[in-house]
Amino acid sequence: MLNANAHKNFTSCGDPEAEKLLERVLLELGETLSGSGLCVCLGGSYGRGDGGVRQDKENGLLYNDLDFFVFVRKRSEKAAGLLKEISEKYEKLLSVDVDFSSQMTVKDIQNNASRLMMQELKRGYRLVCGEDLLAQHLPEYPASALPFSEACRLLLNRGMGLMLAGEKIKCKSSDTDFILRNIYKGILGAGDALLIAWDQYCWRISERLAAIENSDLPEMWKKLYCDAVKFKSTPARQIDTDIATLWSGARDFWRASLLRCAGVDDPGKLYRGIYAESRKKGEVSLKNYLKYCIKTRTLVLTGLKKYSIPTVAVLLPEVYSALAVMPETIDSKLHQHWLIFN
Repeated sequence: MLNANAHKNFTSCGDPEAEKLLERVLLELGETLSGSGLCVCLGGSYGRGDGGVRQDKENGLLYNDLDFFVFVRKRSEKAAGLLKEISEKYEKLLSVDVDFSSQMTVKDIQNNASRLMMQELKRGYRLVCGEDLLAQHLPEYPASALPFSEACRLLLNRGMGLMLAGEKIKCKSSDTDFILRNIYKGILGAGDALLIAWDQYCWRISERLAAIENSDLPEMWKKLYCDAVKFKSTPARQIDTDIATLWSGARDFWRASLLRCAGVDDPGKLYRGIYAESRKKGEVSLKNYLKYCIKTRTLVLTGLKKYSIPTVAVLLPEVYSALAVMPETIDSKLHQHWLIFN
């Protein structure tokens, strides 16, 4: 199992310049945060050792965001201010987003242990500073134990990403990096969500690619997933396919994946299918309904069954409908609720 500092590289291609840069950044961060009482870990693509490096390097060397996770025994407001300053400093230096999670206590680690995010972190991260609270308090679960709600979470986030990318294409934005990143994330998310729903998810991306290639998915979707894996490793700003055509293919794959995850072929039965799959996994509860009401500050008095599914799944039929066409604008309420549940 990969764990803290157990792998040699940050990037999948092992680019020497990128490796040296990230080693230096982490060393600097470790020194800056020394004595803060924080356990800070680099997770995400670079933490797992499969981060991307720009081919043209025109807009900087790194491609993916730097995702840092912060764990504490006791939360500190002073530390939060320091992390914000660090984030702003290194975003300017590296030309990528530098994100620090909210401070998570030992109890938070344990309560979120089954999340895909936490289990992937368990299998590949770099300890930047502090005592390794992850190694001490995060149990290891097999990929087959991932809850159905994690497939829904992937589909929700990647579906919204596709909507944001489509909105930029529609308004003829020149932000190709953003558009391509979210298109390919949408493709990977659609395929990974299927693997979670089928209890076939694998921790290594090469193994997930093999699982997709051996599935009964149409060849065009297998190719999309394969192309997305290649793009993740060596992202480029130029592609052979028309970008609107690529978006449409990714959108179609995402919508088909949602239907397959829900076990239905009729979009009108999406809620029913999601409910059935959620119930099968033991994830239907009154707690979900209460969470929805509290987070949205609304009191829902009808259709309570709909809101008893995991909150990350409630919006999926709306996203499915919204992606029927390339959106010119995203519904403000849908966007707001996504931010709440994300």
